[in-house]
Amino acid sequence: MLKWMFGNKGKKASNKNLPAYEESRTIAASGTADKRQWLASQEGLQPEFLYLFATDEDEAVRVAVAGNDFTPLQADAILATDESEDVRVELAAKVSRLMPNLDPSGRDKVTEMVLEIVFLLAADRAVAVRHIVAEEIKSLDNMPEGVVEQLAWDAETTVSAPVLEFSPLLSERQLMEIIRSGVDGGALEAIARRHGLSNDVSAAVVNERHEDSMTCLLENSSANIAENSYETISTMAEESSKVLGGMIERDDLTLSTIRRIASFVGNSVINLVLERNQRYAGLDENMVREIRKNVHERVMSGGADEESTPGEEARERAEELFGDDKLDEKVLKKAIRDGERLFVIHALALLTGMPWEKVRDMINSKSSKPVVALAWKAELSAKMSVILQQKMARLTGSAIIRPTPEGEYSMTEDELEWFFEFMG
Repeated sequence: MLKWMFGNKGKKASNKNLPAYEESRTIAASGTADKRQWLASQEGLQPEFLYLFATDEDEAVRVAVAGNDFTPLQADAILATDESEDVRVELAAKVSRLMPNLDPSGRDKVTEMVLEIVFLLAADRAVAVRHIVAEEIKSLDNMPEGVVEQLAWDAETTVSAPVLEFSPLLSERQLMEIIRSGVDGGALEAIARRHGLSNDVSAAVVNERHEDSMTCLLENSSANIAENSYETISTMAEESSKVLGGMIERDDLTLSTIRRIASFVGNSVINLVLERNQRYAGLDENMVREIRKNVHERVMSGGADEESTPGEEARERAEELFGDDKLDEKVLKKAIRDGERLFVIHALALLTGMPWEKVRDMINSKSSKPVVALAWKAELSAKMSVILQQKMARLTGSAIIRPTPEGEYSMTEDELEWFFEFMG
């Protein structure tokens, strides 16, 4: 009967602070708001008192009930429609946290009540409530598809993005429909970051011709991108250094795509492209020489400027600040806020003494521990490690490793050193 929802309900909690039944009844009937709030937060409190407190006139008391794992489902159902957003936020955090243990195939009354509460919270008028639900269930495969689809179509990107990026329950058809509906950039970027995107979904992202989403797609090494999509991307890359930078990092470019890039870049860029794609079956030594020769001749004839490769300017600026001992957290925070991803990567490389390619791989690992280890090695604060996890590695919710209450790294130095060495 869904032990996850009842927790210790049905068992007597070993709570030495819990007053005797008669004293609890007195507090519930005539105690101060502070006393009622305290009692409502206690583990093992009898269900009848929690049910009573669910309609208490004091908001703080109802918040305490919403966060209590011993609160009966009937009381949770009442709190799901509470007028206070804080109450509903607290309830959403509790219910969503326990959702991994739900068996949606169950047909009992308890399961039905739980799902009813989840549906209510997923459709809540407050963005904060819906966001909590989306964050906590984004990677679960035991959710009703209706809840997931509802969150995926949410107009607020903070709600839809976690589900769009991670949910295993969204089909290719649903993703295509969402893309074609004209979603905003943030939602499109979330889809572009999904693991193992098919050629069709990648093509749908590309056809929107959104620079940031296209860059996210190119940074997604697990995404499958067809040749016709690369043709469209190449056209944008001619005008966008961000898109071109993303293309340079790919190692699955087709020969026709490489030739297309060679028609508008200089020697340094084409050399990087050829190096990363040298294993391509149709790219033999004669073709490599021909491509390099054509680019060189075009540059010499004035057909192209020999510009620096994408990221070179970012690297040079990072090196200058590092040399002047001005590469600090304030600079990094501003760069992250301004979307200067390559600058941050080069800055972290300088601060840790690691090659920038390794730093990039650690950030793109989709894992929190390497990113935290990177921040630690760069002698950044634990709080800054959270920003790197959120903004650079694009991790969310429970995937983020947070500092201790004292603001220190919660991983031990041995753990941090091990992950840094392992990834490096």
